[in-house]
Amino acid sequence: MKLFFSFMLSMLILHASDTIVSAQWLEKHLGNSDVKIIEMSDRQSYEFAGHIPGAVLTSKSDWRQLDGDGALVHLPVKRLETMIQKLGIDDKDQVVIYAKGQNLNELLGAHYLFWIFHYLGHTRVSMLDRGWSGWLENNGTISEETPPVGNGNFIARPLRALEVSTAELHAIRSFYTVIDGRPASHYQGEEKFPANTRYGRIPGSLSQPWGDYIRNDAIGRLFVDYSRLPPLLRRHTIDPREPLILTCFGGTGASVDYVLFFHYGYRNIRLHDEGIRKYNAWHLPLVRSEF
Repeated sequence: MKLFFSFMLSMLILHASDTIVSAQWLEKHLGNSDVKIIEMSDRQSYEFAGHIPGAVLTSKSDWRQLDGDGALVHLPVKRLETMIQKLGIDDKDQVVIYAKGQNLNELLGAHYLFWIFHYLGHTRVSMLDRGWSGWLENNGTISEETPPVGNGNFIARPLRALEVSTAELHAIRSFYTVIDGRPASHYQGEEKFPANTRYGRIPGSLSQPWGDYIRNDAIGRLFVDYSRLPPLLRRHTIDPREPLILTCFGGTGASVDYVLFFHYGYRNIRLHDEGIRKYNAWHLPLVRSEF
C-alpha cells in the first residue's frame, strides 16, 4: 500500500512549483497573463483596504459544505472545478494565494485552498510569503480596482490519494504516521473546542499544532512564518519519503501543516478533511495523557 501511495504522488514530486514565493517575485510578475492571484478575505477588506493588483477574492466558506455527520468538507470535484474556472484560472496558470490576515479563518482558508489545488491535480500553486503583511512590508503595489474576470479553462484531475476518509484513517492508522494539528492541550486531552464532543487524540498520533507557525506583524495582522521548521521535525526524524496523514479538528488547520511539510520536502502526505469532528461523531477510539 505504501509503495502504491508513493507512486501516486510521483506527479507532485515531478511537477511541484515553489511552495512559497516572495513579494519581490510577485511584484516582478504582476500583469503576466499566466500568473493569477487569489486573496482570501472579505468583500469590505478587498474593496476598501485594497488588494494586490489583479487579485480575485474568495473566502474559506466558499469551498466547504456540511456532510451528514456535521463535518465541514470540501465541495464535490465538479463544483470545485467550476468555482476555480469562475476565478479566471486556466490550466497552465501559476496561482499565488495570500490571506489578508485579519483573522484565523483567512489564514486557514488560504492554506486549505492550496491543498484543494493539489487535490485537483494542479501543482502550479504557491503561497505568498507572509501574505498581505509581507506585501505591505515590501511596499508592494496596491489596487482598489476589481479586475474583469472571465471563465478560465481549469480542468480538475483529482489526486484522490491526497485525501483520507475517517473510515480509512481508522483502518490504517497503526501503520502510518498520523500528525494532529490541534493545540497541544487538545492533543493531550486537557481541553477541547466547544464544538468537539470528546477529549483526547487518535492513538499513536503525533502532535504538530498549526498554531506554532502563526505570527503577528506590528499592527496585529496575522501571517504564517514559513521560515520556521516544524518543531515536530526538530524533535523526530521523519524520512521525507514516509507517508504522513495530517488531521485536526476540522481539516483546514491540517492544511497549514500540509503547506509547511510540503515546503520542507515532504511529498507523501494525505489530509484528513473530515477531521476529528467526524472521528468523534463515529465514537472511534481516543486516548488522553495522564494528568
